[in-house]
Amino acid sequence: MNQIKYPKILMYSRDLCSDCIRSKAFLDHNAIPYEEINILRDERAKTLVINLNNGKATVPTIIIGDENNNIILSEPSDTELSIAISKMS
Repeated sequence: MNQIKYPKILMYSRDLCSDCIRSKAFLDHNAIPYEEINILRDERAKTLVINLNNGKATVPTIIIGDENNNIILSEPSDTELSIAISKMS
């Protein structure tokens, strides 16, 4: 059986964020590995998210891929997230 190779996924989130909870549930339900970074506990992560989102601390901000080839999503729907992961796999 072939195992799906997923791209690296970083999810920037914060506590009690409904969109973050939904995106995490989507990834967990589909057994897609990801790393979560809480911007309330990591000031550098918060600064990065603000820079990526025109001055706003929008979460979830999800980076799929690496620094040379990536897709950056802000508050994606499950469909948008699925499509981006497929493009990078």
